[in-house]
Amino acid sequence: MKFSNKILTALIFSGLFLFSCQQRDKQALLEEHAGIKIANPIIYEVMVTNPNPEDDWKTECLANTNIHNLVKDIIKAVRNGDLPAFDYYDNHCLSKPELEKIIAESDLMNKTGNIQFEEEWFWDSKKLSLEKRVKKLMFGYEIYDALGKVRGYKASFVVDLDADKK
Repeated sequence: MKFSNKILTALIFSGLFLFSCQQRDKQALLEEHAGIKIANPIIYEVMVTNPNPEDDWKTECLANTNIHNLVKDIIKAVRNGDLPAFDYYDNHCLSKPELEKIIAESDLMNKTGNIQFEEEWFWDSKKLSLEKRVKKLMFGYEIYDALGKVRGYKASFVVDLDADKK
């Protein structure tokens, strides 16, 4: 009986040791593979449509850009409650009627002109690579002057991609 107790104790300790080796902090593991965090967060806007068709350089730069599926998927997710949508100005969680009003007045599917990203950046000096992780995004929709030219962009809503999902 003493022998089996020693074996049982040894097995338990071995199992605990192996289990504890696997229980590393998730963030530490991510950072180990991605490098060191050099931006937390960085916030910037990216133009995704060319408001001036005479600007050949912007046309060329955006020639392979198609955000239709991204906009469609985000709208579907916020409508279904899979992603929370927040007011850009005061950060309150938008109610369904508030959200629907923004979607209706903005025509995001056709008028999204820029996207604001909030990201974390990780630099891996060994691989000489930069990894970006988008935490939040916000679509900016075009607003026009009296002549129908794009005057600027208006904020729609913010989605937190790190938020708990359904």
